[in-house]
Amino acid sequence: MKMSMRSHVRSAVALLTIACASPAFAQKVTTVPDLTGKQVLEQMANQATGGVAGTAIAAATATEIATVPFGTSSGGFNFKLDPASGLLQRTTTSFGPSFVERALTAGEGKVSVGATFSQTNYDKLSDFSLTNLPMGSVTAGSPLVSGTTTGNLTISSSTLAMSGTVGVSPNIDVGVVVPLVTVKLSGASTTVNGNGVVSRLVETNNVFSGLGDIAALVKFRIVKFKGPDVPDPGGIAVNVAMRLPTGDRDNLRGLGVTRTLGSLVGSFGKGPLKPHGSVSFEYWNKAFDVPNDHLKNQFQWSGGVEVVAAPKFTILADVLGQKILGAGPLEVAAVTPIAGIGATSAQSLIFADGSLDKITFIPGMKVNLIGKMVLSLNALVTMKNNGLHSKITPVAGINLTK
Repeated sequence: MKMSMRSHVRSAVALLTIACASPAFAQKVTTVPDLTGKQVLEQMANQATGGVAGTAIAAATATEIATVPFGTSSGGFNFKLDPASGLLQRTTTSFGPSFVERALTAGEGKVSVGATFSQTNYDKLSDFSLTNLPMGSVTAGSPLVSGTTTGNLTISSSTLAMSGTVGVSPNIDVGVVVPLVTVKLSGASTTVNGNGVVSRLVETNNVFSGLGDIAALVKFRIVKFKGPDVPDPGGIAVNVAMRLPTGDRDNLRGLGVTRTLGSLVGSFGKGPLKPHGSVSFEYWNKAFDVPNDHLKNQFQWSGGVEVVAAPKFTILADVLGQKILGAGPLEVAAVTPIAGIGATSAQSLIFADGSLDKITFIPGMKVNLIGKMVLSLNALVTMKNNGLHSKITPVAGINLTK
């Protein structure tokens, strides 16, 4: 493993700290405020392993934040022009899903703007709790070099996603989603050397805020189902969403790659029960490197139903599946220790072979508050996730169609 001179200096300082500390946490090193999120986590990991665990945790955090679904940019109201009257008519009795798409388009000339806010407090990293998280261990002939590092971390993120959609024709919508992301990272890491001497290695309380990965969207409705007794009985559409690398990957707000998601969407509109579903593939223009491997591309699928409970009230239930390819969950495995310190072996938290698999249940509701304004309340409930994840993420949104 190649290490810079700066890394060697940090390693020497960390080892000297372990050697000189007392059992009562006599030595405490606080992170420098202007470090990036990735650098903070690397400092918290066992320095004799090159901080590999910190790099892995940073990669897992950035991946989760960058691949969580945005609230859909589609408006709650959909319209078409009635040739006989020259007036716009509402073409659906429901307000649409919140995090997956339906085939309906907004209507030519219609503009929809919205915003969603979510707050996530992460619970686990793969099968590991963020409390007493393994950050690396080293064995050596000298007990001063040998040691085990663990971390107690609190990681949270909040995202304000602002969206806009325009119907450029009866069958084509274009839109954009701009996310503003705040990541909070706090906690401390502790090292116990071969003599049983305990020292506080690094303590941190940092906030990293800014732009996330912006999305540009196009929906093209290719089939419209026919039905005489409903405003719009559904159809089939092709969606393309391009995520641009506008988020800072070192501050955990993006992946630094351009991602293009192509989806085939179907929805049905007969009766108060309106099912919808999609299959998707997302192409990444380059790999996102992680310790021991890389991530690139993902498959997605979704399915759900809208229930028209009342003219101004829609109940939603969706399931979203994601499979991010290239590397699997994190595990503790052997790594190469830094040369020249007398270490004989080392272990660290790194990515295993496989894929990152996520299944999210998304219950929610939409309410027409006033005019053409719709309030949405949802929850992202983790059913399966072998990366960084939380149990439940609440999401609130507002949408206005003009």
